[in-house]
Amino acid sequence: MDLTGHDPVDITVGMREFESLWRLPKLPFTERFGRYRRDSGLVADQELVMSELTGALRLRYQIEPSILYREGTYAYRTTSSDKASNSTLEFVQFLDSVAGERSFRSIVDVGGNDLTLARLLGSRAESVAVIDPVCEAIDGEVVDDIAVHGRKIEDVEMATECALPDLVVCRHTLEHIGSPEVVVAQLFEQSADDCLFVFEVPDVTSLLESLRFDAIFHQHYNYFSVATLSNLIVSCGGRVVAHEVNHRGSCGGSLLIAFEKGDDPEGLRHVDVEQVATMFRRRLRLFTAQMEAISGIIRELPGPVYGYGAGLMLATYAYHLDTDFSNLDCILDDDPSKDGLTYENVPVTVRCAEFVKPEPDSSYVITSLENIRGLQHRISELQPRRCVSPPIG
Repeated sequence: MDLTGHDPVDITVGMREFESLWRLPKLPFTERFGRYRRDSGLVADQELVMSELTGALRLRYQIEPSILYREGTYAYRTTSSDKASNSTLEFVQFLDSVAGERSFRSIVDVGGNDLTLARLLGSRAESVAVIDPVCEAIDGEVVDDIAVHGRKIEDVEMATECALPDLVVCRHTLEHIGSPEVVVAQLFEQSADDCLFVFEVPDVTSLLESLRFDAIFHQHYNYFSVATLSNLIVSCGGRVVAHEVNHRGSCGGSLLIAFEKGDDPEGLRHVDVEQVATMFRRRLRLFTAQMEAISGIIRELPGPVYGYGAGLMLATYAYHLDTDFSNLDCILDDDPSKDGLTYENVPVTVRCAEFVKPEPDSSYVITSLENIRGLQHRISELQPRRCVSPPIG
């Protein structure tokens, strides 16, 4: 891919103090189904940096969204897996635990994707709206009584284009936004004074604990902990109401946080910056050793060898394993709609497990790290000779 004219934004320009934690030369783009081309060029240098003032972790280089989310290639949808659907229900349970019996006038879902969450919340307010550029094709339409704005939140004036919201929900979107503090400030300005905000983001502490370093990739500009996200909210003029960690959430675990406008009695949370850097490097060494061991095991697996799980982040997993998975017969997946799919930058074909019947004593590599538990159970039904995956983090 030719990135000429789409130079990444270096967020360290103008940063007073930052520390480089991890350099990732030629890191591949993820979530790209399409025709495989060896010379696709779907790579870009990347680096994870930490603010020495706040301890916040961010990608140094922000790739233009039009490159990352090109129509027809960006594959993630909320209903694309059972895990994603279950996580949505757990988000609703967290919302209920915070809101109790409170009723709402207007709900806005920022990053509403395929409208799954908005449909679940539709009966709780007179007005429901979704804001997400993924919905560009239906911008301005009303679907199942949900007003759809197929644009970036930065380009929507909620106070005039939506009924003034008193509930704003936002799942797995803030990490994709280049300047999250600007968006939170915008949401405060364009919502009702009594608005409740309920967000979910990948939890970087869980990511490190579970060694999910493959989940550090171009689309996620920001990597939040409880402290750094709380401090962002407080610095924008908000107060944290509640938070919890879903250890079974995506990317190793997710952070759910509820907040309102107003002064937070706790103020800014302390972040031990040196401790953050030390923990990151210690866990990274373990991850690197783990990838080296798994790579060696995969190379010596007795055939035939199948992958299982058409993971959206397969390209970064392959990158860290230093393989292209070309030794796999195919990748099996239980979703019939994925049968015959290929990746733009990984030379392997996806086949529906219903249509392919591997012989007993075949070997398997779990290729979707988001679903290790379920895939291990599924593979056990096929009488495998060997099954290779990282330990469940």
